[in-house]
Amino acid sequence: MKTMIRAALLASACSLTAGMVHATSLQVTIENLSDTDGLYLTPFLNVFHDGTYAGFQEGSAASSQLEAIAEEGMVGAEIERINSLGINAQTAVATGPQGFGSQPGQPPVLDAGEVTTFVIDLDPSDNRYYSFLSMVIPSNDTFVGNGNPLAYELFDDQGNFTNISEILVDANDIWDGGTEENDGLGAAFSAAGGTATETVGGVVELSGIDFLFGQPTVAGFTVDGNAVGAALASISFEEVAPVPLPAALPLLLAGLGAMGLTSRRRSQRAKA
Repeated sequence: MKTMIRAALLASACSLTAGMVHATSLQVTIENLSDTDGLYLTPFLNVFHDGTYAGFQEGSAASSQLEAIAEEGMVGAEIERINSLGINAQTAVATGPQGFGSQPGQPPVLDAGEVTTFVIDLDPSDNRYYSFLSMVIPSNDTFVGNGNPLAYELFDDQGNFTNISEILVDANDIWDGGTEENDGLGAAFSAAGGTATETVGGVVELSGIDFLFGQPTVAGFTVDGNAVGAALASISFEEVAPVPLPAALPLLLAGLGAMGLTSRRRSQRAKA
């Protein structure tokens, strides 16, 4: 009976320590690098995965979930898709600290010059790689993100944080979702009015942002090309100090060791 109890306690301790060893906390910081009258970004969808997640593929039609992000900045459907894939992934939505707030109930956007930060606990084996998606506004269907699931490695094959360099999202690295014409009409955050025109047979491709300059916004300014620098946004990662082991865990392990030693001594006396 005592053997069974020791085995159960040992299994629990091993499970607990394994979880503590593998969990790593990262602080993620996202900054909109545009100046005043520059471009805005919708809440960032951050995906920490095992290397098998891809939000889009260049040259292919956008999924309905990507279309929702590229046209409206809505990430809910993509999160549901990720959860249904059965892959090892964690998601986090980073919102602007103040933001414009386009509709009631929706999180604020990341205004020009704003910074947002969050901390997330990750498993280095299950959440080794990083991907992101965010709509650029005002626009019909442009967004930033990485289609290559292996582009950004957070942990190496030993589970160590890679100290990945800051990710700079270049203004020329903006993607066109291929779902609406880029005329500003009916576009999110645009004051141009009108009705959007669907693109027939469109595919995801690099677009640049020159066509966005001069567009009026519902925030009351016109997008100024001089306000958008060489990089639109930055994403950086910092490892957070590990959480101390629970106070009871060392006592549990010590107790297990003492039980084992006592058992061996009794066994030796019985044989003598």
